[in-house]
Amino acid sequence: MATQSFSTTKPVERGLQYLSKIENYDSSTYKTLAFYKFHTFTKAELEEFRIQLLTDLGEMGIVGRIYISTEGVNAQIACPEECLPRLQEYHAKVLKPMFNDNLMDLNIGTEHGLRSFRALHVRIRKQLIVDGLDSSTYDLTDEPSHLSPAEWHNRLTTYEEETGKKPVVIDMRNHYESKIGFFDGAICPDADTYKDSIDAMNDICENLPRDQEIFMYCTGGIRCTKAGAILQSASKFKTVHLVEGGITSYGRWVAEQEDKESLFRGKNFTFDARMGEKITDEVIGKCHLCGTPSNRYQNCAHASCNILMLCCPNCSGQFLNTCARLPCYDTVSEFIKQSKPHFEPAGAVLVDGVRVFLKQGEKDMDNGSKRIVIGKKGVRCDHDHISRTRAIDILGEPGEILKEWAKAGRDLPSKPVDV
Repeated sequence: MATQSFSTTKPVERGLQYLSKIENYDSSTYKTLAFYKFHTFTKAELEEFRIQLLTDLGEMGIVGRIYISTEGVNAQIACPEECLPRLQEYHAKVLKPMFNDNLMDLNIGTEHGLRSFRALHVRIRKQLIVDGLDSSTYDLTDEPSHLSPAEWHNRLTTYEEETGKKPVVIDMRNHYESKIGFFDGAICPDADTYKDSIDAMNDICENLPRDQEIFMYCTGGIRCTKAGAILQSASKFKTVHLVEGGITSYGRWVAEQEDKESLFRGKNFTFDARMGEKITDEVIGKCHLCGTPSNRYQNCAHASCNILMLCCPNCSGQFLNTCARLPCYDTVSEFIKQSKPHFEPAGAVLVDGVRVFLKQGEKDMDNGSKRIVIGKKGVRCDHDHISRTRAIDILGEPGEILKEWAKAGRDLPSKPVDV
């Protein structure tokens, strides 16, 4: 494979450190966007593709996560606004030809803040998204119907009147995503992983006639593209629809409509520092700590806990962005007192045997939780954390964890004066 098919810049040697040149760009101008495409690559092509993406996108100050595999590419990135024209040209003249001119357009988010990623990572994976199935049992080229946001909206709006039955709409995301937003009438499985979503999808569709139209959606479309191909090629459904560009694209479209009411309610969860983008003003979720309405996700600031939870701004400020469990709060509170003067952008500093540092690129990042990073010698969280641990399993129902303070004879921390 020729180098020029991937890049407009000179190839770089392997082994060099690749860093996005974020210092050249104003962090407040970054726009978050995504693109993906299922496409066959050989294993030999992937390393060169990885290097070229790191080099070319890094030159534009782009940050984010890009996964590549023999299945194709899946990119979630943030780009300085001044570099968007360069990125669009690169997308059109360099990337699209690699995908037979069939690469999806750049899918720009509905809300932006500071940079939503710390650095640029391009990683080679066995699969773009893990489905738990034997890949020989389905055909990824049997893609579902991609409806534009306008077509999706009109089809769902008129479906019952035209057919006499309600549409089958499946949310292909994880449970915590649908907790803060969903399409009207959608089936939202209680899924922890994409594999769980595929299992739920198959259960939902098992007894449906194969000529039944199926509608499905996800954040940007990639999960539905694969799921739809599985339904059509493995389960022999005739027609599966997805909204092209996912909730992100639909949210951007509906915001431009003066005469349309959004069929999506609430907030679209995103896998970046924003932790979501507003589609409507409706607040679907509840704070895991106090129970007040909240669509705001954060991770516990104690990095060895890191539990993902809904947390209102009041509780976030009151409990220092932690999960409010005493060990996490005390660790972070004490750590902040000891280490605050010692944070150095140039590298790590040891404070009482604890490694303290700011990660490269973390300054000016759109990240409200400001996690405290504690090294191996630091105080660890007392529960065995795994990435799929649910907040309710650790914290109980809203309000329960606050009772632990009273049981310990402790007053709750002062509430923030201004949130």
